[in-house]
Amino acid sequence: MNTNQNTNQEQKKHFLTSHKAFRFTAALCAAATLAGGVAYAATPDTTVSEQAAIVTESSFTDVIMTTFDAQDAPSSDLIRLKTPVDESMISLVVINNKMDAALENQNRIPSGWPVESRIVSTEFNPTANPAISDGRKHEGMDISTKSQIIPIYATACGTVVTANYDSGYGNQVIIDHGNGFTTLYAHCNELMVSAGDTVKKGAVIATTGNSGWSTGIHCHYEIQLNGVYQNPRDYL
Repeated sequence: MNTNQNTNQEQKKHFLTSHKAFRFTAALCAAATLAGGVAYAATPDTTVSEQAAIVTESSFTDVIMTTFDAQDAPSSDLIRLKTPVDESMISLVVINNKMDAALENQNRIPSGWPVESRIVSTEFNPTANPAISDGRKHEGMDISTKSQIIPIYATACGTVVTANYDSGYGNQVIIDHGNGFTTLYAHCNELMVSAGDTVKKGAVIATTGNSGWSTGIHCHYEIQLNGVYQNPRDYL
């Protein structure tokens, strides 16, 4: 009876040992199959150490680790957008500078009335056409202010080149607008600027008067372009 029990115990121990070895071998084969892409079949004749050696010699695929940072991702997108945005900003600056230059050039072209009056007593008549006004030669336009002394405004920005008294024009102001245009304001009562001053369009430069060869308070207004007299009405 004892002999049979011992035999059974030995057989049971052998079975458990073989079963554990088989399970270990199968696990190693599975790992090797996943790592190297090669299938290994376990056999009863293959020992645990032999199977482990086979698995150890198998080549494993390197694992490449990648990471994703949810906070850095938007920053990367913004960095990629920075170049086109910067280029757009540069374009806007260029456009803005061109617009400023265009406005500056526009402000240097005489336009509008030099006084708050629309009463023209003598028209532009450089050829002394008898059908125009009183028929006498007149290279500007006289604007009456009905005996009132009122401000005279620069009709364009520029630099004052003359601010003095002339026997014919009386107190006068001449402005060079830097683009071939000059304007003259004559028979003034008081001068508000001096030669060398830089003035903006609409700046008060004098007041209307009756100085020089004049028969009443008014503003004598002239425009020249490259030395050629222009009809002020074309610029009002």
